Amino acid sequence: MKRPSFPILLACFAALWLSIGPAHAETNEIRVAKQYGLGYLQMMVMEDQKMVEKHARAQGLGDVKVTWATFRSSDVMNDALLSSSVDFVCLGVPGIATIWAKTNGQVKAASGFNFLPLQLNTRSTHIKGIRDFTDKDKIALPAVKVSMQAIMLQIWASKEFGDAGMTKLDPLTVSMTHSDGMAAFLSGAGEINNHFTSPPFIQREMAKPGIRKVISSTEILGGPISFNVVAATAKFQQENPKAYAAFMAALQEATDFINKDKRAAAEIYVKATKDKTPIEDLLAIMNDPTIEYSLVPKNIMQMVEFMHKTGSIKVKPASWKDMFFPNAHGMAGS
Repeated sequence: MKRPSFPILLACFAALWLSIGPAHAETNEIRVAKQYGLGYLQMMVMEDQKMVEKHARAQGLGDVKVTWATFRSSDVMNDALLSSSVDFVCLGVPGIATIWAKTNGQVKAASGFNFLPLQLNTRSTHIKGIRDFTDKDKIALPAVKVSMQAIMLQIWASKEFGDAGMTKLDPLTVSMTHSDGMAAFLSGAGEINNHFTSPPFIQREMAKPGIRKVISSTEILGGPISFNVVAATAKFQQENPKAYAAFMAALQEATDFINKDKRAAAEIYVKATKDKTPIEDLLAIMNDPTIEYSLVPKNIMQMVEFMHKTGSIKVKPASWKDMFFPNAHGMAGS
């Protein structure tokens, strides 16, 4: 019997090694999506300081390319995540609850992000409370029905009108980015006479004569809630453990950077966004005790339970940890 030649044996050994050897190489590109405003400051710091690239090298990944995109709201980010167009996204609580339930847990949060109050502002003198809205009053917010602001309006309406009236304000809402919503709202013309937004847009609007607060997220919910979480697919987390770890280390570093030197962070924000708000005004906003940059998820379940009760999601997690990857489970979340 003729024995196989050495080259054939070598080829067979190579094929066997590839079939049982180490997993495929990790990604050489990390794609991240953020939204608008101070609520995404950590992402801006990470991009400006190239923190993800630094931690990727520390993980032994070499020179990893990091690409950044800015989207309008959670619904757009969810679509991008499901289509594998991005790897990490920023989602409000409704966004992560929706995609976690929709994918049977194949998308989860990696951590919390921050606590920022949201606020509904009006330019109309007749609006003092929820019962004053008419069919002619329009409310700009990031995404109808699915954004944090949209769910908060439903919670507010359910408290005032009962469960049967929880969608009473839904027909008044209009999907707009924070910046576009502010421009339409402050123009004094058109149908947008109310804006449910976040810092620094809240403060810029309130500085204009005739603009008043109607209600805040803290008043609606009875306390603060995580403004955002950072999310990824289980597939990415499992197949790219070093890239995932590098991103999370960069996120923690950016959070520490902001809390240590808010002026430097504010300067990065202005450079990244071309925002005309004076640095001192941004610092005043960032030093507000109701604003906190922290990766600990907080008060997640209140909104998730409301969404399940109203049928927005069909599956309710037993705890906030069900919606988070294990690296977050040791946090004092809620």
